[in-house]
Amino acid sequence: MSDEQSIIIKRLNKCPHVAHGGAWKIAFADFMTATAAFFLMLWVLGGTNDEEMKAMAEFFRDPTVIESSPMSLVESKEAGRTSDAMIDMGGFKDSPKGEEGDEDGSGKAQEQAQLQMMKAQLEQKVAESESLSQLKDQLKIDVTPNGLQVQILDDRKKPMFGAGVDLPRDYASKLIKEVGKVLALTSNKISIAGHTDSSGYHDSAEYTNWELSADRANAARRLLLQGGVDSGRIAQAVGMADTVPFDKENPYNPRNRRISIIVLTKDAEDRLRSLSDAPEVEDLTKQLQLSNQ
Repeated sequence: MSDEQSIIIKRLNKCPHVAHGGAWKIAFADFMTATAAFFLMLWVLGGTNDEEMKAMAEFFRDPTVIESSPMSLVESKEAGRTSDAMIDMGGFKDSPKGEEGDEDGSGKAQEQAQLQMMKAQLEQKVAESESLSQLKDQLKIDVTPNGLQVQILDDRKKPMFGAGVDLPRDYASKLIKEVGKVLALTSNKISIAGHTDSSGYHDSAEYTNWELSADRANAARRLLLQGGVDSGRIAQAVGMADTVPFDKENPYNPRNRRISIIVLTKDAEDRLRSLSDAPEVEDLTKQLQLSNQ
């Protein structure tokens, strides 16, 4: 046996360091952006009161005056331009201050106060009348960005109109007249829209939900006039058929059959007028005079 000691040599293969990818940085940046946007939203919502939150919710539910496509209305030139933000974001201007809480100096605060007063008067009339109080669940009153909206909803047990006819029942007539007595106190223009559910006529019928909803809107217009509303204050009486259901999940819900009455704000009145104004006729006489000079 040899006295020599065995020498064992271990050779380790060292792997080069593999660099990490940068994908995690992009994911982290997206996460931080989403978090910042979330807290910014909470900060903005934290500065609004209940009335403003209700107005925003109502705007997304009913963004137009005549309850049609939002693109049919003319956008305000000052939309999104005013700012009284705590942080100067640049490119925005503070809204002008008026008197007595009128923040934009255009009389809107007084107009909103008048609409709130009419809303309270309508609710009081319904509460004080024994016959009308039975219909309180079918009367929906809201102050929206377009004005004071009064919706008279149908009900399967107590319908406002007979099936397929435009003549309102006696209790519905009394309710609309009482609404007219309150709305007669303001000088704002009034928009009236009739709505039906999706239960239509035969395809070949000449009388459809369009005619029926328009006839019901005109029936409501006549009752408002009997209640004291001046005829010159009616801005429109239109039939919407079943195009704007109250219950979007169930187009056959009886509550989709309704009359919508809106006391328009001045801004809403201007937008409505812009939809129907004819273009100005050119003065041909002046053009001829200029061409002859």
